Amino acid sequence: MQKSIRSICSIALAGMVSSSGCEPASISEARDQLGRGGERIAEYVIPVVRDTFDVESLLDSAVVTVTPDSLLGVKLDSRSLVYGVGFFAPSVSFLDSVPIVAFQEMVQNEDLDQLDFGDIEDVVRQVDFNDARLRLNVANTGDITAVLVDFNLAVAELDASGQLPLPPAYQPLGSPILVPIAEPGSNSLSVAANSDTSFTIQSGPLVNLLVHMVLDGKRTALVGAGTLTTDSPTGQIAASDVISLQIELIAVLDFTVPDTGVVFTKNLTQDGLGIDSVEVPLLLERVQRADVSTDVLNNLPFGIDLDIAFAPGDLADEDVFANPDAVVISNITVDTSVVNLVGRLVSGQSTTALITLVGDEVGPLLRDTFTASVRVRITGALTSGRRGIVHAGASALLDSEARIELRLGASQ
Repeated sequence: MQKSIRSICSIALAGMVSSSGCEPASISEARDQLGRGGERIAEYVIPVVRDTFDVESLLDSAVVTVTPDSLLGVKLDSRSLVYGVGFFAPSVSFLDSVPIVAFQEMVQNEDLDQLDFGDIEDVVRQVDFNDARLRLNVANTGDITAVLVDFNLAVAELDASGQLPLPPAYQPLGSPILVPIAEPGSNSLSVAANSDTSFTIQSGPLVNLLVHMVLDGKRTALVGAGTLTTDSPTGQIAASDVISLQIELIAVLDFTVPDTGVVFTKNLTQDGLGIDSVEVPLLLERVQRADVSTDVLNNLPFGIDLDIAFAPGDLADEDVFANPDAVVISNITVDTSVVNLVGRLVSGQSTTALITLVGDEVGPLLRDTFTASVRVRITGALTSGRRGIVHAGASALLDSEARIELRLGASQ
């Protein structure tokens, strides 16, 4: 039967436990001394979970980026939308506007660093991006000025064969998200002959939509569409000339967390005291005291609730909480970090919790190995509407350790 330890609702400070007599150097020596000499106490400290939830370390280094304002971001993809103006060679008159549409399917491919969120993908599926940036380079290889009018980026769902229906069914249907590619205060963008121009635009809602459609398994395309004209009365273009839009997608880790929070789990295999299973019952009779102390330092712009479970053996990715021999320490709550109205961290929070293990709850820690599992629930601050902005270097520190006192000697 699973052994569940009562919820921890208060902050406690773990005291140091002293040892008396001649403490053995190892558990093997302790077993040898169990029945010899006068009674004395030996203390052992066993790490249960010692981990740093460093957001950057959960990501592939190839996709991590830090914005000029020191926010942590993920380079999602780099794609080109290309329209071949060479169709109009050898002579050109764009005084009559030409409609243009170009698209690229967006797929998840970790090998190519496309839409790769590393170990935080489960978190990304549960949150909404508020901040994403498109780094754009618009190039014109023709010998005329290209003018893009009412040109927008949007997201559309492709048909089963990977083609874009025309006209595109922009998402979401009925209220599509359109990002204008234009000069400030204008509905157009001019690119001189044989030149290019680069800039960055904010596109949080569009990238959020694109990411969730791809992660939901939909055939999704980034679409650029508008009209093309020129202010050059004459000019020459070659058949190979194009208007191209190079796009680099960067998602800033600026999340809005749902009311229910975001949950993820991590397993760690740890060394126990190395007691043979047949000797564990004997050692349990010699346990004077056992407790688990957990310290959490939260420097993330969110609140954190923790549950910890441990069970004997190397359980790899098994659900430790469902293991029949698991000991569960539930509801370790760290207050939400102090954030401002837009979710930027002002100050972190720390918590120390202490609980006592009784009876055979100590058993998994006495074996050769045990697996500890941490279930983390991230919650948003009400002051920011549950929004949190992750700065470079943001992390939460977790240090949970067990202290076990064993009675040695002849006295029982």
